[in-house]
Amino acid sequence: MKALSRLPIGIAIVLSLLSGCASRIEPQAAAMPQDCGVTTAQLQRLREINAEVVARGFAPGITSSIHCGGKPLLTVSEGLADVARNRPMAENDLFRIYSMTKPLTSLAAMILADDKQLKLDDPVAKYLPEFAAATVFESGDTPEAIKTTPLKRAVTIRDLLRHTAGLTYISTAPGAVNRLYVLRGIDHGGGGVVVPADKSAPVADINEFTRRLAAIPLHDQPGVQFRYGNATDVLAAVVEKASGQRYRDFMATRILQPLKMQDTFFDVPKEKVSRLTAAYIGKSSEDGTGNVLRSTQVKDLGQGKVVQIEDPHTSIFARPRYIDFGGAGLVSTAADYQRFLHMLLNDGMLDGVRVVSAGTVREMTRNHLSAEALATRSLAAQGLGFGLGFATFNDATKAPTAVPRKGYFWGGAASTYFWVDPDRRITGVVMAQVFGGDVMPFYLEMLSALYATDDRATAIETR
Repeated sequence: MKALSRLPIGIAIVLSLLSGCASRIEPQAAAMPQDCGVTTAQLQRLREINAEVVARGFAPGITSSIHCGGKPLLTVSEGLADVARNRPMAENDLFRIYSMTKPLTSLAAMILADDKQLKLDDPVAKYLPEFAAATVFESGDTPEAIKTTPLKRAVTIRDLLRHTAGLTYISTAPGAVNRLYVLRGIDHGGGGVVVPADKSAPVADINEFTRRLAAIPLHDQPGVQFRYGNATDVLAAVVEKASGQRYRDFMATRILQPLKMQDTFFDVPKEKVSRLTAAYIGKSSEDGTGNVLRSTQVKDLGQGKVVQIEDPHTSIFARPRYIDFGGAGLVSTAADYQRFLHMLLNDGMLDGVRVVSAGTVREMTRNHLSAEALATRSLAAQGLGFGLGFATFNDATKAPTAVPRKGYFWGGAASTYFWVDPDRRITGVVMAQVFGGDVMPFYLEMLSALYATDDRATAIETR
């Protein structure tokens, strides 16, 4: 995964409300551990792991939330939300969720599919005509030397949803296509102004963004390879065209308001900026592997160190941005994200309100990648697949840690994670705010604490 969209996946949510800056959180009846096959010893281990993240310096603060059947099972807050201000983490703190925006954007597209306003196999060019002229990279070591080949078939909405559209992310990685992203100023979706290296004007709006992106050769023929990138940003632009609404307005009316996700925003209202966490960066022990899940074990890590890179009061998320990025644009809370997961767990319905059909949720949360597409990435080697907006657990015995036997998950660039376990009806959210670094091994340790079993341990030892 690219530096600003590397993966994480997990559990999270916090205790400790700051007087005067907390919005009211409705109390929920707690779940009983035995209802989802969890012991008090496992819950205690989860608390210890959260405390260890902070004590060992891998994140200034973390908030973790595990629910069972839509009811709170464990809520933990550790450390500080803002070191410079010595502000403790609170249950309703706001986090930059980056790529955890992608599942919500995928849901937006699937709502339109349910409404018959688009079809998954529609060409993207039906909504964004600039993609009709797309080409595919064939050879060339520099942007000037690139040779292209025509599309073998059109890029489809389905390709955007499962990341088989041939799009990538801006990065410093070698390669002529990657360098074109840098030259043309293609944002990774955080919403800052990216100055193009070719000295052209920065992207001004979503129309200019998709035009520039479509003019860069695709990395691969559509459908051939899972390649993570700006596909979900393009999907948000499709949602705008198909619905006739600005993307944030569609998101608000069809997802956030029905789910009562009152603390999820593209830009944080002034009155809530005091609840936005600071952002940090740390050095990762496992850079460059391309693995979706990390293999580094917590016991093998030393002491962590992070450095602040963004103050919440001057954050780009605290002011209006020029595009509603569907791939990495949202800020949210653990409690809000749990409501999204509850809706998925309940087959598209929450509190008597249907957001999307049950059949659509089932389609979104099963693997949609061919064997060819899986074989070209680390997904298959780790027992994973990818559906329409989520990574899927396909073979738990191949994962580097204990995971649900089935279900789905994803994460965000600044160490935010979630997962859904439909068998045991467990949903988990983990929220920290560290780019790079080594929070993910702790998240995976949390999964291990919940899912490690004797029969799985035997399978790992003998493989």
